[in-house]
Parts: sequence; C-alpha cells; structure tokens
Amino acid sequence: MFKRFIIALAAVALMSGATALAQVNHSGTVELLEFDGKTALFAVEGIAAKKADVLQSAKETLFDRLLYTGVEGINDDRKLMNKPREELKTKDYAVNFFKKRMHAYLKPDATGKNVQFEVLGQALTVTEGYSCVYLIPIKYNVLIRDLKAEGLLN
Repeated sequence: MFKRFIIALAAVALMSGATALAQVNHSGTVELLEFDGKTALFAVEGIAAKKADVLQSAKETLFDRLLYTGVEGINDDRKLMNKPREELKTKDYAVNFFKKRMHAYLKPDATGKNVQFEVLGQALTVTEGYSCVYLIPIKYNVLIRDLKAEGLLN
C-alpha cells in the first residue's frame, strides 16, 4: 500500500513538473516602439522552456504587462486593468483573456489575414530555456474600447 502511494506521489510530482515547464514565462522585456493613437508596436521578449512556446510567451508577456503592470509610454506608464489579477478571477473577460480574447487585439498585416510577428535576432538559449524578441503590433484602441465596455479600464 505504501509503495503504491509513493509511486502515485512520484507520478503526480512528475506531471506537475512537466506542466510547469510547458507554461510560458511572462518575465521578458516589453518596449513601446511606436504609437499612433490606434495601433501600438512593441518589441517583446518571449521566454519559454520550449522553443515552440517562445512566441506565445512574447504575446502573453505583452498583454500581461499592459493589463496588470504597465508599459512605459502607454497609459501614463500605468496598468490598464483597474483591479489586481487576483480580484479578476470571476470576471469572464479577464479569466479567459489569453485563451479567447488576446488574438482579437493583434493587428493583422496589410492583407488583413495574418498577424506578422517579425523576429529581432534569433532564439537564444537562456537559463529558463529559450528567449527571442518579436515586434508585435496591437490594436490598442480596440483593447481600450473593450476594457471600458467591461468596466475594467484603470
């Protein structure tokens, strides 16, 4: 009985570790490069355990900073959300932001079909796994409009 418990505990620990490694990191840098009142262009560093997750990390890092921390040069360097992340766990807009909403704010290319993420340099191996910087354009005015409509704008 004890042996089965130890094996089950080890399996849970391994699965938890795998889940943690698969998650993306929001500790990369974010810099505003251009802003015309509607569209904002950022240079964003993505960091992830897997090379394939670095772009997702960059996208999530950008919106995490905009919503919950603030980015220099936008909204007087303040966060956009009016409440801390922990208080928004029941607000649908915030709870599912990265899964359902984030892509609506990424600005498509001139054809209107695809969002182009220009890579600045190449993916580098870092302590956390991999790191790469991307140019990410967003529809800032649409994000602000939706945050106001949801009653979440800071």
